[in-house]
Amino acid sequence: MQGAILKSFTYENSGGNGAGVILLDKQITNNEKQKIAAEIGLSETAFILKIDDENFDLSFFTPVCEVELCGHATIAAFYYLGLINVIRGSDEVVKVYQHTKAGKLGIELKFNKGVEYVLMQQQSPQIFDEFIGQDLKDIAITLNTPESNIGLNGAEIYPTVVSTGLKDIMVPVKSRQILNDLNVDLNGIIQISNEKDVVGYHVYTVENGKVYARNFAPKVGINEECATGTSNGALCGLLYERKVVSNETEVIQGESMNEKSLIYVKVVDDNSIINVYAGGKASFVKSFNL
Repeated sequence: MQGAILKSFTYENSGGNGAGVILLDKQITNNEKQKIAAEIGLSETAFILKIDDENFDLSFFTPVCEVELCGHATIAAFYYLGLINVIRGSDEVVKVYQHTKAGKLGIELKFNKGVEYVLMQQQSPQIFDEFIGQDLKDIAITLNTPESNIGLNGAEIYPTVVSTGLKDIMVPVKSRQILNDLNVDLNGIIQISNEKDVVGYHVYTVENGKVYARNFAPKVGINEECATGTSNGALCGLLYERKVVSNETEVIQGESMNEKSLIYVKVVDDNSIINVYAGGKASFVKSFNL
């Protein structure tokens, strides 16, 4: 069993979201995985068990619980597999699959003198509740911002629950300044996350064709993180459906944390079946043995 720490969704050789990656030689218990994830202490740790050359079993643990899917830990995991030559390629795109609690999902690794970037397929976006009225007021209160700041300029869109594997409330705000100035009530977000059966809030705005976002998931032990693949995939699926963005979108996250990260999202509309791929670059931090 060997491990590493990598940063996913790095932007201009900085930023990115740290993830633990554990390559297993045999399956271990969830209690053992939870203990390791807590010791590593990053927002998520991915545990990988190779099935064959094209298929890998993955599970994801925060310091406090298991989650069905994690975008940045997936990017870190498959970048690492390419880095240590478990997955091999040369100036080509190699497609493999991860088997997760969110289903069997495709992974694309672009090789160009090493791994250039990784894209992960997500489930087709599912759009659930849209919040208006008292729910909208309550969300604004937990963000410590006036209700009038919620929404997008030029588009009629409200806080909406969306999932491509994990449910989040996608909360629009009207400017990048509003987004970066948020000083949120984490306990309030936990309460609403429990009431609405979601992981957390993905708060965003759109400026000059780019999406800017912040992610708050204190319910699962993540107060804020600087790059979130699953949430941004779900968000861009929603914004594509609402005709706010095109089928290829760049999301900047972590700006207010001084950890600016870039998540690239591609939406493929195949005869009205929407497939979402989210990914980006990764950087190796360190390896360790367990």
